[in-house]
Amino acid sequence: MRVCTPHCGIDPETTSGGETFERELLVWMAARGIAFDILLARHKRHPEGVTNWTIHRLPIGRGLRWPVAPFLLPPAIRRIYDTARFDLLRAHSLRYIGPAALLARRYYGLDVPIVAHHHHLDPSPLNGLIERRVIRAVERVVVGSAFARTQAVAELGVPAEKFAVVPYGVDARFAPGPRSAALSGRWGLGDAPVVLFLGGLKARKNLFLLLDVWGEVARACPEARLVIVGSGPLRQQLEQRVTALGGAGRIVFTGYVPERDKVDYYRLADVLLFPSALEGFGFTVAEAMACGLPVVASNRGSIPELVVDGEGGFLVDPERPADFVAGTVGLLRDALLRAKLGAANVERAQRRFRWERCAADTAAIYEEVLDAWRHRPPAR
Repeated sequence: MRVCTPHCGIDPETTSGGETFERELLVWMAARGIAFDILLARHKRHPEGVTNWTIHRLPIGRGLRWPVAPFLLPPAIRRIYDTARFDLLRAHSLRYIGPAALLARRYYGLDVPIVAHHHHLDPSPLNGLIERRVIRAVERVVVGSAFARTQAVAELGVPAEKFAVVPYGVDARFAPGPRSAALSGRWGLGDAPVVLFLGGLKARKNLFLLLDVWGEVARACPEARLVIVGSGPLRQQLEQRVTALGGAGRIVFTGYVPERDKVDYYRLADVLLFPSALEGFGFTVAEAMACGLPVVASNRGSIPELVVDGEGGFLVDPERPADFVAGTVGLLRDALLRAKLGAANVERAQRRFRWERCAADTAAIYEEVLDAWRHRPPAR
């Protein structure tokens, strides 16, 4: 099978969960023998030397913007179709790529089905105008969680049968391992118990709730430290809040951490504290589970599909901060409980959240869609 996939980015060092998903999925599917024609802006980086990838550069020097895509992409998609005769057109984003894919098929008469991928809906007045129309017009939409499907059906009134749920993967390098003495020394942690948050410093991650919860945890467990890994628009406000509360000595902001170093930060920690209000999958949670961490997380979005409450950690209503505090303090004070829940998380991550499985299940959906397209009744 040959697949055309116009792209916003597949950077090896991205901080975006959606871009991480795209990069890893395309690598693993290519390893299964699927050929990809990938359209990228001139400056966009990508993993080098991937078998079955052909990179086609778009005539733009900056990132793709969704209002521009319907004008820029259809002719480029047609050129690839004329030379490579791909079998299936892929839209990694309903808004950024979906309209352009549909226009290319319609205007140029491309005889290909379209499969879209979708993570979750952020609040926007455009959802009904763009996302709803794309979902209704493509052959299938692949999502990483039942939550993403339920959210789209409820908010957009689209048919549930349009969706296929395929949980995303976690690389095998995310596994339990020893704590790095060098990393601990770098951040002045010593042998202190460490609670970790890893992710973008943006509003939907509920970071001010994180700080409020931590204030109570630190009073109960003064020896513990909170390590906040990541960058984003809220960092300055968060640091100012910490300073105002007098907790700077117990909280470490690492800033951006390269992808290759993330495993060491999970291994540095004893507990993952993750109060995010909305996740279409939740890579941080899945990666922490694979590394053997117990999790105290929000019970919103897709997270309840990853963590089994009471078996791998505690799922908490964000409206009940005291429950975040109780779960975190309980784990910090009970090493045997941490080990038990962490081991359960490792087993669950290995069984359910691996890229091999994600790539195989996604490839099967593509094959099913392509077969149905080729055997569809002739148009009247």
